Amino acid sequence: SAGSALEGLLIGLSDVAEQADQELGPGVEESKLISHTVRVNVFRSIEFLLTYSEPLRALVKSGNLEIQGGIYHLETGRVEFLGHAPTQAEVLASDFTLPPSVKGLPVRTTTDGPMPSMEALQILKDGNKRFVTGEALAGNVTNGMRKALVKEGQAPHTA
Repeated sequence: SAGSALEGLLIGLSDVAEQADQELGPGVEESKLISHTVRVNVFRSIEFLLTYSEPLRALVKSGNLEIQGGIYHLETGRVEFLGHAPTQAEVLASDFTLPPSVKGLPVRTTTDGPMPSMEALQILKDGNKRFVTGEALAGNVTNGMRKALVKEGQAPHTA
């Protein structure tokens, strides 16, 4: 478990480095491993966007948007274009899911009444604490919850 938001991000990057290491195998030069790790991270970022953003996924599926990876090289000022994520077709075919950071949060629609201010404040404080400590919120968002949000509209607990 991460002790801070930065540590949580670094833990995520360790998975990227591990994937790059597995793909290249043992004995690879450090510079090649670093370069490949950057590429893996670019593609993972694209996959994250397409997995957790229904509007972006819909635009890509319809052909109205392309998301392609790129690496900006500080030394030369040039951008190396990488193209689409290798798993793009698979990700586009998957079902929409909510990002891990919001799973399990209370779902409020416009049919819910006002939330007491102290309860809303506690939800915000709890969220800030999870962010600072890098803790993910475990839970399950059902299709019924998603449909309620589409049908009734979202009603944030604070405004």
